[in-house]
Amino acid sequence: MDETGVIIGLMFILCGLLLIGLSVPLIRGKVAMNHVYGVRVRQAFVSEEAWYDINRYGGRQLLVGGILITVIGAAAVFVDMNEDVGALLLFTLLPLAVILTAAARSVLYARKVGKEDLGKSRFI
Repeated sequence: MDETGVIIGLMFILCGLLLIGLSVPLIRGKVAMNHVYGVRVRQAFVSEEAWYDINRYGGRQLLVGGILITVIGAAAVFVDMNEDVGALLLFTLLPLAVILTAAARSVLYARKVGKEDLGKSRFI
């Protein structure tokens, strides 16, 4: 274990836990339509039903991403990143790939859900 791996690992563990915490209200349908918190894409603002459906899906993606980032962080604690630049790059870019994948999956789902009645949006 080296200091760099521990710092990066703990940072990712904390970020992963934060993402997990943020995902729970979305999954439970506790976040009302707003422009601050949730999956804020045009299709989500078409109706309350679309908002909750898209945000439940996005919350599940966020939960999976948070769990993966927490696991990546736990693994990073035990890797000597001062000696292995490849490991440093991997452990730095992997969480980014996880988040981008979760976001992309959420947007694709929103497009699928929002196609039916896009013209009825309240907040666009």
